[in-house]
Amino acid sequence: MRKEELIDHHDYFISWLNELRDLEEDKWYSPMEEGKWSIGANVSHITKWDQYSVEHILLTDLQDGAVLPPFPEFEEFNRKAAAYALSAVTQEQLLAEGIEARKSIRAYIEALTEERLDLSFEVGDHLYTLREFFEDFMGHDKHHQNQIEEALHKENA
Repeated sequence: MRKEELIDHHDYFISWLNELRDLEEDKWYSPMEEGKWSIGANVSHITKWDQYSVEHILLTDLQDGAVLPPFPEFEEFNRKAAAYALSAVTQEQLLAEGIEARKSIRAYIEALTEERLDLSFEVGDHLYTLREFFEDFMGHDKHHQNQIEEALHKENA
């Protein structure tokens, strides 16, 4: 995937997060399905991974062949992200955090050359190029965005 496509995805995602500002509070906090996260918890999950990526991967002095510490334990990290949405922050604050984190990622990509996207690095036992890293997270975005859109569609049907 080319740099411009990565930037376009992040622009779109920022716009989509902005649209969630109009979501009624009860929909924000209600589970999307029985036993599932709320929309707010999903947004928190995405935001916390964005913040982690910025702080622990992108803003390191990332060099070709770098070996970075492993990702945090996923279940615990995700549990804390979901809890954050329900207890520590308002809908508006969380969306602002998510948009800010995503703008940071977009700016990072904007500053890269196309060649630098092929820089390789490891996070624990995961080997990536920057391009692959961003593509993986785009898939993650789309997965959660689809979950949220489906929940909203069911609600409006």
